[in-house]
Amino acid sequence: MPVFKQWLLSRKCHDLPCEEDFEMHEEHTVDLRKGQVLCRALFMSVDPIVRLYMAYGMRPGDLVPGRQVARIVESRNKEFPKGKLVFGNLGWQTYSIVDPDSTFEMSGLELPIVENLPRQLDNSGLPKSACLGVLGIPGLIAYMALFYACKVRGGETIVISSAAGQVGHIMGQIAKYLGLKVIGYTGNSDKVSWIKTDLGFDWAFNYKTQDLRSTLKIAAPAGVDIFIDSVGGVFHNVVLESMAQNGRVCILGNLASYNNPKVVPMVPAVDMAIALKELRIFGFNVFRHFDRKEEALDQLLDWCKDGIVQPFEETVEGFENLAKAFVNQMEGKSQGKVIVRV
Repeated sequence: MPVFKQWLLSRKCHDLPCEEDFEMHEEHTVDLRKGQVLCRALFMSVDPIVRLYMAYGMRPGDLVPGRQVARIVESRNKEFPKGKLVFGNLGWQTYSIVDPDSTFEMSGLELPIVENLPRQLDNSGLPKSACLGVLGIPGLIAYMALFYACKVRGGETIVISSAAGQVGHIMGQIAKYLGLKVIGYTGNSDKVSWIKTDLGFDWAFNYKTQDLRSTLKIAAPAGVDIFIDSVGGVFHNVVLESMAQNGRVCILGNLASYNNPKVVPMVPAVDMAIALKELRIFGFNVFRHFDRKEEALDQLLDWCKDGIVQPFEETVEGFENLAKAFVNQMEGKSQGKVIVRV
């Protein structure tokens, strides 16, 4: 049985993460028990939510969580033979021994640790890593948040924070196709050009160099109908001031606090804006909508084939660069869906 490598958390992190927060570790795999399979990682997902786990759920020495596409290289399970491709929550490690019948709890649901690749990948022309991106959790969030949570309508104005990220770049293209005015914010001038020129956003701004209130007055003079927020903090409250009557605010995350989770930033009070404009503010948990996953994946695939959605993967070569890829993402140096090819 082969030696495999893991990335473990080396220390608690309370500010911007760095590569020293992780350490490489080697282990020897053991013989498989009946029902188990040995998976070798092919592609690994790099996700901002790992930063939240680092602060609250993980202890030094823990395996860093994450999704991956893997190939079964040994099997004692007839349903999952050698050579089969699977994906799931296998963590930052090159080999994994799992029982395909085992599950983990997420949001009150029992989800499989490993499962077959989405059937939509067959003859799609998309890389196998797409089940970590546009045909994975990021794509499902983009689709389901728009349709099931926000119930978008053509002609509305939508603001997307983190618009060049793994969810935002997909969501903006869908919203544009549905006839919304799409306003995206990101922290890099090259990304601004990308989402505006290549992806077709109506407006794109660099929130680090351009005043948020001023840009909203220009791009959304009648107010914002839908705000997709992955940032939180001051950014969140400023956009709320510019919402239209009966606007909807869908919260996907809180990047402003991920790198400083114990500090509560000073933010302007917007209680009266919420009350007078009768805003609806709600969170979105993609796992609570998994009963409609196949419908969403079918539509996302059709849009990819028709060129309506152009998914972007930033591929980093080498398992040894996984921690660096994560740090770069948290520093805003990457765009689209970040994938590490093992």
